[in-house]
Amino acid sequence: MRGSLILCGVGGMGILKASEIIAEVLLQSGFLVRQSEVHGMAQRGGSVVTHLRFGNEAYAPLLARGEADFMLAFEEMEALRYLPYLKKGGTVLLNTVRMCPPGIEMKRYPQATVDILKTHGFTVIPLNATEISLQIGDIRTTNIVLLGGFSTIFPINDPDIWKKAIEKALAGKNLPKNFLAFEEGRRCVESL
Repeated sequence: MRGSLILCGVGGMGILKASEIIAEVLLQSGFLVRQSEVHGMAQRGGSVVTHLRFGNEAYAPLLARGEADFMLAFEEMEALRYLPYLKKGGTVLLNTVRMCPPGIEMKRYPQATVDILKTHGFTVIPLNATEISLQIGDIRTTNIVLLGGFSTIFPINDPDIWKKAIEKALAGKNLPKNFLAFEEGRRCVESL
């Protein structure tokens, strides 16, 4: 097995930690992993993107346009921004949240993101991970909610492997709440 994915969103959403967890899941499953991240203006809510390539062989981490099998999008506009990286028939797990960049009026924000993605021929799984994390009581678990949902559609879907990777990445910090977030993400996507 081999594949590639792209994670995208804005700074402060936990994208880099989510990428680290996915890489650990892949390593624990015996795959080689190459990872690259770009987070220039992340501290100011700017765009953050991570590329992951995995398989029995994995060389350059950066993906060319049309190469990603999966997109894990933490924010709607960022999903549209990085849309060209998905291959035809690719799958998008989309956090249905809109974070309007500074200086842009919300009325100029693209509408019907899910429909736009579907018209390009992608499988789109909408998940309001931000709302779920708020219900859990900690918005910082949004990335873990998304990982829970993603774990159900990714080729490596054993929850125990994912939880071990989460535990390692979080170094034991607030594990009960993060495991709850992971399970809620799984439950929501499985129920779709």
